[in-house]
Amino acid sequence: MIGEVVSHFKIVGQLGEGGMGVVYRGVDTDLDRPVAIKVLSPEGQRNEESVARFLREAKTASRLQHAGITTIYEFGVKDDLRYLVMEFIDGKTLRELLKDGALPTEKTLDIGIQIADALMFAGEKGVIHRDIKAENIMLTHRGQVKILDFGLAKMFEANEAVSGDTFKTIEGRVVGTVKYMSPEQALGAELDPRSDIFSTGVVMYEMATGASPFSGTSPSVVMAKILNQPPPPLSQHNANVPPALEKAILKCLQKNRDDRYQKASELLADLRSAKQEFEKMRIFGVAAQTKPPATAPRPPSEQVESLRALIPGDSGEMAAAVAPPVEAKAEPRKPSPSPGKPGGQAAEARTISAFSKAWRKATGISVSMFRKAVIVAGSLYAVGCVVLFFQPLLRTENMGKVAILLQWLHVIIDPPLKFFSGIITINPSFHEYNFLLIAMAIAIWTLQLFVAGRLEWVTVQVYKPLKQAAGATVVNYGAGAAAPQGTRMSLLRDYAASKRLLNEVKKDLAFLSVDVVGSTKMKIGEDKISIEHAFAEYKKFLERIFRDCRCWRVAWTPDGVMACFLSPEDAAAAGRKVLTELGWFNRDVHQLRTPFSVRCGLSAGEVMFPEDKPLEDISDEIIDVAGHMQKYAEPDTMWISGDVYQRLVDRSGYERLDKQVDNRTVYEWKIILSNSQFR
Repeated sequence: MIGEVVSHFKIVGQLGEGGMGVVYRGVDTDLDRPVAIKVLSPEGQRNEESVARFLREAKTASRLQHAGITTIYEFGVKDDLRYLVMEFIDGKTLRELLKDGALPTEKTLDIGIQIADALMFAGEKGVIHRDIKAENIMLTHRGQVKILDFGLAKMFEANEAVSGDTFKTIEGRVVGTVKYMSPEQALGAELDPRSDIFSTGVVMYEMATGASPFSGTSPSVVMAKILNQPPPPLSQHNANVPPALEKAILKCLQKNRDDRYQKASELLADLRSAKQEFEKMRIFGVAAQTKPPATAPRPPSEQVESLRALIPGDSGEMAAAVAPPVEAKAEPRKPSPSPGKPGGQAAEARTISAFSKAWRKATGISVSMFRKAVIVAGSLYAVGCVVLFFQPLLRTENMGKVAILLQWLHVIIDPPLKFFSGIITINPSFHEYNFLLIAMAIAIWTLQLFVAGRLEWVTVQVYKPLKQAAGATVVNYGAGAAAPQGTRMSLLRDYAASKRLLNEVKKDLAFLSVDVVGSTKMKIGEDKISIEHAFAEYKKFLERIFRDCRCWRVAWTPDGVMACFLSPEDAAAAGRKVLTELGWFNRDVHQLRTPFSVRCGLSAGEVMFPEDKPLEDISDEIIDVAGHMQKYAEPDTMWISGDVYQRLVDRSGYERLDKQVDNRTVYEWKIILSNSQFR
């Protein structure tokens, strides 16, 4: 078919071939953009199930307009061949990326977040994918996830399950992939979105470890493991997986779906939290290494391949296999090495550790004990100098032991006193009092403070958490035991310094400013109760949209709002949703004579945003740009800066304007219909 034209799409090459048909690369001759064209095979045309699945993929994916889901452009029939035209994705499947083993932790979290976000959107639209697997997930060269193949997808209503038909076959072939099936899907039970969450857990397990949680020599063995065996701890394959990520993956893989995440939004929240925790750990150099080591194969003795050994003794109740498994005890996690460069904090901690061990081996005492000895010796020597200074005031004839003590002090202190007396050119004595003794006391006291301080720093460095990352032994004071006072105070100082450092770290945020146009004129001729009710409903309207678009912080003004988002994509989606749904709000909610009209401004960038401060107290140029974009925008439009436009995945509907705000290029998005047409 290469060279043929289907509708207004020209076929220029073949991308791949499978049991369902052939996928070609094409060009949209009207819009001059690359497309992928899937053509159902002639054998599939004669199979009702294949045709139904092909049509289901077209209908399902076409209603899911999301950055993480492949966009469907057209579906049709030519010469008795059904074809499906979709977005062309220039990238690799996740299966291809996993050929080299486990992915870095940061990339695993990013991909998992995007998958969860797409599944959350699909769930809101009433769609279950039912075939989430590494082969059906593609990554563009920019790292954007795209979920493919909605041929097995099913629609469901809220609070209803979907009957599973996983075991229907096409030409003797099982539809679906066994090792990604949830227990209820393997049993042919009713399905709901929690089945996709289980499959997502399998995918994330593979990304984090490079191994499958359920593997075997035959589909029967794999299915038995899915039903009856908990997955191996992730640390068994990769000791560098963060605990928060491991916890999220194992929760996805619970046998009993009531013990899993109930919604993809819950998984999304935990993965974002795990990413923030990982980034904070990385700031201090104690995060897992960027690229995990190649996955170590399990010994053959650990491979359980006997189907009989995997099936419970009481086989009369197969549904019991979906009950929660006995939780496996995770192996102790080995401290992961710090990624610091030689000469950095990790190397410094190793040097201190080696010095501490060498010192103890040579002297028989620890650095901490030596520090205490320096403090005691220096203090006693200084006090001895002061005592000898005041000796002329004492009557030592009848003092016995005191006289002996003074003799010993003279033996210890007189040699250095004579040495320093020979160096200086002035006479430090006045009558019987030698002021050089006071000078020596001050010098000795200062010296012991300096030495003790340096030794305290060494002690704290040895016992710091960074020491654990460098592979050294951390002192365990035991339950209820208190750490040495110097160590405790130093750790408190370290904690305060780390918190200050975290507050000084810039965050990449997006800010959406929304303002009501002509709010003063709207209130003319309206009674106070109607105005208050209308604006209260307007605030609820915005709050719902911000919540749906994962808003992070909000600051309200009498007629406007500044909303903070963790990504420009979420902020832009919120702005578009406000403008699009405002017509419905004007028509069905408030009863003012003048409809609400708004304008939006959007900017993004790195902002110093401490966790403990509200948005109202933050002042930054990026926030000001959003406010200025909104101020100059036309009613019922959203203005965004050029740098935000470049970062958006979905750029449809934006038009570049021949204007600038704060030296930034302006792009405009506006609704097609005005609010008056909606009423």
